[in-house]
Amino acid sequence: MRIIRGGMVALALAATMMTHGPAVGQSPQQERPWYKNTWDPANVKACDRQCLVGIAEAYLRALETKDMSALPVAEQVIATENTGKIRIGTGLFWRAPVQQTPFKIVLADPVYGQVAVQSVLNINGRPAMTAIRLHVERGMIDEVEHLYDHEVEPEAMELLQRPRPEQLADVPEGQRSSREELIAIAHSYFDALTSEDGSVAAFADECVRHEQGYRTVNNHGPGRATPSPALPNPNTELGRFFIELSQMTCKEQVDTGVFNGMKRIWPRRVLVVDEQKGLVGTFPFFIHDGTRRPLPAGAPERPGNPIGMVLNLYTMETFGIRDGKIYEVEAFPFVEVPYGRNDGWTHPDLE
Repeated sequence: MRIIRGGMVALALAATMMTHGPAVGQSPQQERPWYKNTWDPANVKACDRQCLVGIAEAYLRALETKDMSALPVAEQVIATENTGKIRIGTGLFWRAPVQQTPFKIVLADPVYGQVAVQSVLNINGRPAMTAIRLHVERGMIDEVEHLYDHEVEPEAMELLQRPRPEQLADVPEGQRSSREELIAIAHSYFDALTSEDGSVAAFADECVRHEQGYRTVNNHGPGRATPSPALPNPNTELGRFFIELSQMTCKEQVDTGVFNGMKRIWPRRVLVVDEQKGLVGTFPFFIHDGTRRPLPAGAPERPGNPIGMVLNLYTMETFGIRDGKIYEVEAFPFVEVPYGRNDGWTHPDLE
């Protein structure tokens, strides 16, 4: 009887619509996505790089105005913020005042239908390191991922004013790496971090990594080797070790075994491959379970606690790749996740 009753209700509603028609000012096909209107092959258009960048820019404007009406949003959208599931239109980005700044790296990948923005936004009147990933299917946004860290120290802001020029420039057509090569080079970085062997990665000698706004490698004098506002103390053994690290190349740092507390970097989602810019946007998940791998043969024992961290860390890392080598690494925001949790997009069993 319930089924019959439900069917009668549905029929009654349909009869009402047939009698009264659509609401005043609303055409029968209004408010429908293009693919639910009368079939017209002219509506089938690829969302190329320009299309994806336009959607990303529209999304950023919508965050500022809090008006989603102009966004091409699919009927069903999966969304997360700092790995937690949310509904699109909710969460910090949509509730708090948001203002764009000049620091913005946009990566677009028409093959995957993905666009990502790694940027500094003013949220609630103070700077926040942010990453936004959108997946676009049939011209509609069907996935949204937000990451943010609003604990930005003043010392970090020096390198968070504008992106490095190389991260904005096009790679000349004849010098672009293939898509497959770009993906393999991005993976080589993570393979090196978990093998204590810098030769595994396609590092350029001039490779420079910025983490959370700090330069942590290849400094031209004593600098930082970790993303911290405090400079290493030259009067301590540990401080001298980190000063030495700060002046090493990307390869040399890996060869010391300093990253041996990372049990796994998985999943390492290589999602946005921008061949035009020579950029690869990745969303790696760092698992630290308190253990350390053995140091490489000949590596000096470093001072400090032999026990590793126990936490998971999720971030966006953008690689600037030219001539088959990694020249720039931009890593932020760091989102710490309790050990045992995942990135909100993959299976929870990461062991």
